[in-house]
Amino acid sequence: MIELGFFAVLAALAGWLMRRRARQRSEAMAGGEPAEVPCMLKWAALGSRWKVGRLLLTGTDPLLRTSFPGRREVALPPGLRRTGVRAPSVREGLTINPRSRIVECESAEGEVLIAVMPEDLEHVTEAVRVTSS
Repeated sequence: MIELGFFAVLAALAGWLMRRRARQRSEAMAGGEPAEVPCMLKWAALGSRWKVGRLLLTGTDPLLRTSFPGRREVALPPGLRRTGVRAPSVREGLTINPRSRIVECESAEGEVLIAVMPEDLEHVTEAVRVTSS
């Protein structure tokens, strides 16, 4: 019984820290400062698997680059535009967090999928232009 209480307190603390970090990121973005948003990216140029990384969102060029652990920074394709937002499929939910949202984007180089947590979805969707069709 004590262990259950300990894990409940630990989970509450972890949730509080995650919300606090998302709020700090929102405040930084509102002030015009660049912010890094944790994400997973699936893009044919990087292979067929989801890659863990961070999007660097800035005021002038919102999706400037994506940095992946153990790799150099990778520039996202120019002319990236959002075509939709959706929840992950059951199969994708096995690879990425099923609570995340997938921002579907298109570019001249093909489809780009960006998976972010709901707290960061607004920042990413504002950074990627909507198609004019």
